[in-house]
Amino acid sequence: MEDHRLGDLLRELPREHARPGFTARVLEGLERLDSSERSPRRSFRFALAGAMGMAAIVTAISAGVLMDHRAESIQATEARRMLEEIRAEHGRLEQEIHELSQPPVVYIGGNEDVDLVLDLGQVRASEGAKPAAYRAETF
Repeated sequence: MEDHRLGDLLRELPREHARPGFTARVLEGLERLDSSERSPRRSFRFALAGAMGMAAIVTAISAGVLMDHRAESIQATEARRMLEEIRAEHGRLEQEIHELSQPPVVYIGGNEDVDLVLDLGQVRASEGAKPAAYRAETF
């Protein structure tokens, strides 16, 4: 159906009218409520709304503080765990360096019956015994 035709049909409908005395009854009811009766209700409603608003604000701030504290706690726990991992790795590396700093054992040769091995820790340092790989002239 076309829009202008629909508008014409709606205008042809009978108009609704308020019952007789409606306006007078509404005005009478408003006059009965004087300002002394309305103000305590309004002030109570405003006070209640204000209190509820403050409670919501306090709850939101508390939740934010608790979430921030929890995030800091999680970060601190993660930092402690990482520190323990670093300390453990440091201990392993220190042990490995200590083992590497010990004088090496050099395999000299041998046959099926005997292996010749030289422990450089048992050789006096004054003799200057070093594996050939430790000398710069070798290359």
